[in-house]
Amino acid sequence: MSKGKDSSLIDSDSSSILSQAPQKDSLNQYWGDHPKLFASISAGETPEERLLNCTRWFISTLYGSYSSRTTTAGMEKKPYNPILGEQYFAQWTGDEATGDLVLTAEQVSHHPPVLGFHLENKKAGVVLEGHCGQKSRFAMPAGIDVNQTGHAIVTLPNHNNETYLITLPSLNIRGIVTGRPSVELSGATYIVSSAGMIASIEYSTRGYFSGERNSFKATLEPLDGDDPFYTVQGVWSGVSNYVDHTKEDDDDESELFFDALVDRPVAPELKPKDEMGPLESHKLWSKVTDAINTKDYATASREKSKIEDAQRVLAKARKERGETQADALKIFVLVDEDADATGKAFQALREDLIDAVGTKALREDEMRPHWRLRK
Repeated sequence: MSKGKDSSLIDSDSSSILSQAPQKDSLNQYWGDHPKLFASISAGETPEERLLNCTRWFISTLYGSYSSRTTTAGMEKKPYNPILGEQYFAQWTGDEATGDLVLTAEQVSHHPPVLGFHLENKKAGVVLEGHCGQKSRFAMPAGIDVNQTGHAIVTLPNHNNETYLITLPSLNIRGIVTGRPSVELSGATYIVSSAGMIASIEYSTRGYFSGERNSFKATLEPLDGDDPFYTVQGVWSGVSNYVDHTKEDDDDESELFFDALVDRPVAPELKPKDEMGPLESHKLWSKVTDAINTKDYATASREKSKIEDAQRVLAKARKERGETQADALKIFVLVDEDADATGKAFQALREDLIDAVGTKALREDEMRPHWRLRK
């Protein structure tokens, strides 16, 4: 569910800033890019191994989400502006050992723009759910800094509902003036485990760690501040390696962690367009996409305006009936954090995270809303 006012990227949303217009895909599609790695999270024999597997899967999603999306000219394309209730469905069919991975996403808020998502492999026993949005500001000399709000929660039902809170990276968009915008990650993200562990991932936009762009360093350690059991270092858009400090003959010998250029993303399976519902992204924006692909920009602008004008009519009617945006949702439902199992897990992990690294580690909307897939 993607985006775009032709004039600017500043009003982009949780999936829009990174969406290539001709593809009309969902940012959260890329969290399923490596279905075997997603399934492997629950395969770890120890909590330490499961946190390592979760970190590997998370790093594998960054290439598709933020690096592979540039064009051959090296620039990020402008996307569409998702409408309230816009839907995205995808599946990755696995084998008997891996199981199928299913993604469901819905634009749960238009003002502010927020995307709700649910990714699940029932056979492997791995569930990901959460929401994401973005707050943007101009950055000198010629760019935009984007703070991603929201979070993801991974739950492992086969391991006593072991859970992981995942925060989202900050984005730096540069090259706006030159007309060749590109995206870099900055700051840090965290993966906090209910088993009392944390993975701290630091990003460098200028190769501080490895001398290359898109470099990162991750430290996996107990929350009580004891010695780390794994460290990872490398380039999230390329090769990274890790050191296992739990080995008795620990000599800091590194092993391959992930290679984004070899372990290529797996394309999702989508329904034929004629079987899609009217609110599914590829169907909803098909006329706009077709016009863009044939360079018929007048038609693209006209079809885009039709969609946006219809949304204004619906929003006005909703206001007159005294309804909220949540009343328009078909797939997700707004839940009370205190009465929701995943919400309660989030509260506990949030406190662990704040105790470990401070309040700035997690960016949430002021109301801290939570959406869940309807049962």
